[in-house]
Amino acid sequence: MIVVARERKVVLNQPTQPEGRVGTRRSTQCIETYLRRAYDLFGGGKVGKDIVGLLEIFFTFKVGRDGNKSDSAKQAILAICDFLEFNQTPPWKWTPHHLYDYLTHLHTDKGLSGKTIRSRHHYVKHMCDSILSDRDIANKIERKYPGASFQQITNETSRLMVRGVAKRKRKLANPSPSELQQVFDYLESEIREAIETGQPTPYVLFRDRALVAMLYAYGLRLNEMVQANVTDFEYSPECPEYGDYGLLHVVGKGDKYRVLPITVDWIHAVMSQYIEQVRPHWTHDPRTPENDKDALFFSNNRKRISKTAIQRIVKERFHEAGVKKSISPHRLRNACLTRITDEIGLSEASKFAGHSFAHTTEGYYSSKASVAGDPLGNYVQNIYRKQNHND
Repeated sequence: MIVVARERKVVLNQPTQPEGRVGTRRSTQCIETYLRRAYDLFGGGKVGKDIVGLLEIFFTFKVGRDGNKSDSAKQAILAICDFLEFNQTPPWKWTPHHLYDYLTHLHTDKGLSGKTIRSRHHYVKHMCDSILSDRDIANKIERKYPGASFQQITNETSRLMVRGVAKRKRKLANPSPSELQQVFDYLESEIREAIETGQPTPYVLFRDRALVAMLYAYGLRLNEMVQANVTDFEYSPECPEYGDYGLLHVVGKGDKYRVLPITVDWIHAVMSQYIEQVRPHWTHDPRTPENDKDALFFSNNRKRISKTAIQRIVKERFHEAGVKKSISPHRLRNACLTRITDEIGLSEASKFAGHSFAHTTEGYYSSKASVAGDPLGNYVQNIYRKQNHND
């Protein structure tokens, strides 16, 4: 693999290999223990070096292209090392049978959970993806070893097995536009009633309305909502009418940064009222921790809101509004991305969502959550209407 690196002129950007290391990249020093484990497993030599090289490619693939953090990528390398130890076969000789036997071993012999088995299946698939995406490296190794052949070894058999050991989840439905309006109308009526009857200012109701509105308007992930600060909003010269709330800065999964514009005009009124008139209820409270005072949302104990609190708020408010579906924050993200896809197309919606690939965003689309309903179905019906009218 060192020869390959020189041919591709990558070695000039690499530091001198520390004494005793089997890895060749500075970025993979944190997984040197795993690289050594794989190297020794195959007795070192050129086979060991080439396997180490492929593991390094996989690690950088997970951290770079997939946007994972280092600890997550380490877990992926650990899983591949376990797979290598089980089948005692280098990656260029892997077949679907190797994977099937390994998954069976995890289920029957080790008794691992369905979630763990699914993650191992996922890591093996991505290991194959990382190699196949770098055809130069794959071709060099295939020329080096007679009979070598890289392939994607996950297939329908292994996928069926993974589904078989997994617990069946209750399917959650995305809220429709009318159901979202139902929740907003309910919260508005509750706020109005509290004010008209002279009750204390319903700060919690204002907060919950703003929280649900944020999830639907910007399609934020749960963790992004937890980490949101009031300083994440910024003035947009292109939309001066929205003042300091024209843009929202988000640091998402894999530390990916994106800037989101206002996509529904009503979010400005909701958020400006909440931030300027309601949020001070928590920030001016001396019991609020100093390091939490930049938080956009607070829980009832005056700390930065937690994931479980957001999940509880969403579930309870939809239930109180009479929506019978079980709604989670992620379902609101689905509804948002469906709306955005309808309005600006799949490619731009993918950027808005913070997804690396458009096909990921496509999986979020739900015709039932779409304002347009089923676009293809509507188009076909219009054709039939025109045809019948002409007849």
